[in-house]
Amino acid sequence: MSGPNSYRLTFNLPVLHDDNGRGYVSMAQEAENVYWRCGVVGVENGKLGIQLMCNSEDRSNFWSMDIDYEAALWFEGKGHQHKTGSHHHVARKYLTLHFPLDICRKISTKQYGMTVKYVVKIMKKVGIREKRIHNFSIREKHISNLALIVEGKTIYCNKEILAMNSEVLMDLVYPDNFKGVQELKLPDDFKYDKLLRLIKLFHDDSDAIDCKKILKIKIKDRAELDAKKPTKMKFNSVKIQQEAHRRPTGEHSNLADLQRPKNIKFFLKRSQEHSFSR
Repeated sequence: MSGPNSYRLTFNLPVLHDDNGRGYVSMAQEAENVYWRCGVVGVENGKLGIQLMCNSEDRSNFWSMDIDYEAALWFEGKGHQHKTGSHHHVARKYLTLHFPLDICRKISTKQYGMTVKYVVKIMKKVGIREKRIHNFSIREKHISNLALIVEGKTIYCNKEILAMNSEVLMDLVYPDNFKGVQELKLPDDFKYDKLLRLIKLFHDDSDAIDCKKILKIKIKDRAELDAKKPTKMKFNSVKIQQEAHRRPTGEHSNLADLQRPKNIKFFLKRSQEHSFSR
């Protein structure tokens, strides 16, 4: 399994403790602009449960991720207990696999535990945007409104973002409650490389939800609805969540499912029925 949407994830898990490491969650790894973790869920019927968690820090139902996977226990450069399949990731719906506990212990060490490797291929994703990479060496439209000169080099960034994240930088870019400077030469004790890393951290909004895909309602669709019903329609997250759980069949219960094309007409119809004017 390979390709531009395939990722290799490697995790080390403890399995030699008395409780078999139950509740342990690994450090996160990034792939497809979300974080992936692996956790131990305990032993049942002689098998150790291991969960692959996708985007576990986001418990909203605005997103989903469909994957094909290969998984194996790794020991001495070889894979064991290979498993393959597909999984539909949504909030708190993790991929759980079970491996024989006796084999897990045989290939584990007290120092490093057990190694699990996954190959994950992204088949479909909803509500997750592409990773946004800012270029701080040039001015970016709608983003750059401040030029910082450090060690003779210029960093173009957003002064509001800097001010929100650092009181020191707030005092520099907004002196005396002024509306803000457009260009600022920093003292010699500021280092270009360190400041650039800090500014990249401040501007990192790559894990935000793709708001354009929450509803997928085109402007022409909205215009058609307004023409059919002259009342002002209200779209908000509360109404959307109500619609997500109001499906008569009970087949779809989250906002990621509502974004599928076959459900859009249903949602638009129900929204029109429950619209109101002010």
